[in-house]
Amino acid sequence: MKALSTETRCVMTPHGAMDYTLERKKVKNINLRVRHDGSVYVSAPKRVPVREIESFIISRSEYIRRAAVYFAERDVKKAPPGYTDGERFMYLGKPLRLNIIADSREYADMCGDELQVHVRDSENTARIKKLTGDWYSRRCSEVFGEIVAEVGGRFRKYGVALPQLKIRSMTSRWGSCHYTKGIITLNRRLIEAPRHCIEHVVTHEFCHFIHPNHSKDFYALLGKEFPDWRASKNELERTVIL
Repeated sequence: MKALSTETRCVMTPHGAMDYTLERKKVKNINLRVRHDGSVYVSAPKRVPVREIESFIISRSEYIRRAAVYFAERDVKKAPPGYTDGERFMYLGKPLRLNIIADSREYADMCGDELQVHVRDSENTARIKKLTGDWYSRRCSEVFGEIVAEVGGRFRKYGVALPQLKIRSMTSRWGSCHYTKGIITLNRRLIEAPRHCIEHVVTHEFCHFIHPNHSKDFYALLGKEFPDWRASKNELERTVIL
């Protein structure tokens, strides 16, 4: 809908001064949106007084603050890693501190709360990235394989055969099920999430072998096999930002 007018204003709220963009449009109500960069956008009917619009913004200031914090934290989580000493990585819901160690042998392994990367040249970021990625790939194969086998055992009673597991990088999905080919594909970034969140995704995909849709029957089966799926889904989305 085309704006009748646009202006940038500032209003004092309990959380301090807040800039916002006001667009007058042919709408019935005052509408407020916090954009991904934390900026505030408001659309309002032409005849609504500014004092009424700003009173509405003030009443929503806590929501605006929380939304801005969420988007800022999300941007930090989405930022690509630099593979520098002391950087934090996630593994099964817990942080691992990257410890780069100069060594004649090259390998990566977890030690306590550290991901130790042994590398000949500690300034070789590409090599550190490769060793780190290889370690995560091994852990994905092991952990995801264990969970698929465990969940598969529960689905034998439905006549579902153990599927082939594939692991790949995905930007918008946690997993997929090719029910006609007997394949489950999991997003490698799931390894960053708590184990029960991974189990939820795997159970979700197994349910598609019986109900290849998101019907009521599908969710009834998912609720039966993984009662806490909603809480796990929310936790997963908070922990790992795609």
